[in-house]
Formats: sequence, structure tokens, C-alpha cells
Amino acid sequence: MQKIRNITVAVPEDLYRQTRRLAAENNDTVTFMVRYLLYCLPKALKAAPIPAAPPDFGRAAALAAKNGQPWPPPLQPVPPAKTSGFVRPQIGK
Repeated sequence: MQKIRNITVAVPEDLYRQTRRLAAENNDTVTFMVRYLLYCLPKALKAAPIPAAPPDFGRAAALAAKNGQPWPPPLQPVPPAKTSGFVRPQIGK
């Protein structure tokens, strides 16, 4: 049996509410959504436009501060999810 570890993430209230809403609209849990994103992250980083340079999140925050912009950027409105035809991916099987 695989050992499961916990990760705690602190997020702003608006991101928390948006994530809970998206999970409910897709008949999923926040835990499943985060697990799926983490599962896909290595492949997404390899497919990044500049594969030799991993994303530098600290640099993005510094540039935003230099330009007087908030970091992380404000959330964009999320259109309602279309649940018809959604197939829940099988992770770890």
C-alpha cells in the first residue's frame, strides 16, 4: 500500500472560494483537483516554452513588485464548468 503524505497550502480567500466552487461544479474534491495538478506538473514543466529554464516564481513576484502590480495576480472570473462528457482521470493506476 502506498503511503499518503499531506501538503498544506495557504491561499487567499478568493482563491479558496473559487477552488471550492470549481470542485463542486465538477463533482470533485479540492484534494483531487490539487492531486491531479501536482501529478501533471512535471509534464507541464517539460513542455514549457523554455525547457532549459524552469519557471522562476520569485522573479515573477519581483517583476510584479517593480511594476507596482499585485502578486500573485488577481483571479480572473471562471466561466461555469461544462460537466457533460467529463471523464475523471485515473491517477496512480
